[in-house]
Amino acid sequence: MIIRLATSADAALLTELSAITMRESFGPPHNPTELVEEYIQSSLTQSGLAAELADSRSTFFLLELPIGTPVGYAKLRRHAPPRRMTNRNAIELQRIYLLESQIGQGQGRALINYCLDWAKAQGYQAVWLGVWERNERAMAFYKKMGFEPLGFHYFQFGSERQRDLWLQKQLTIQPAS
Repeated sequence: MIIRLATSADAALLTELSAITMRESFGPPHNPTELVEEYIQSSLTQSGLAAELADSRSTFFLLELPIGTPVGYAKLRRHAPPRRMTNRNAIELQRIYLLESQIGQGQGRALINYCLDWAKAQGYQAVWLGVWERNERAMAFYKKMGFEPLGFHYFQFGSERQRDLWLQKQLTIQPAS
């Protein structure tokens, strides 16, 4: 397995991978097909992903098999953390997805650890993420990875407003106040 920085040249590949993983993760029986397709068409277009790749606040990593086949990706985004997060030196793990066929093989753990190591090397002290409150498999994974509850926010998924739980993980030990 190879994890590499995604570049603007990866926009088409990332668009295809994003659509596939979105359908696998959030399609039926979790959400109606129409709702998932609406989200893909509005939020995961090639032009939109090209703009995200060009945004200096975003960093994408691609997970590939040794033969060069992409099987997952992650996106970290630099912006203000949720107000209730006490450690303000934090970065958001905004997306992390694997193809369904790759789940359970340690690749998700490798990808998230790569992101956490990268964030720490960049000087961040904490990471936060949002996870759909009905995505029990992802929540169990994040708990195993040391993420703790922080609160929640609402996420616009196509025409539906869904609730995401915020989770956080400290990357460094904070001094006692």
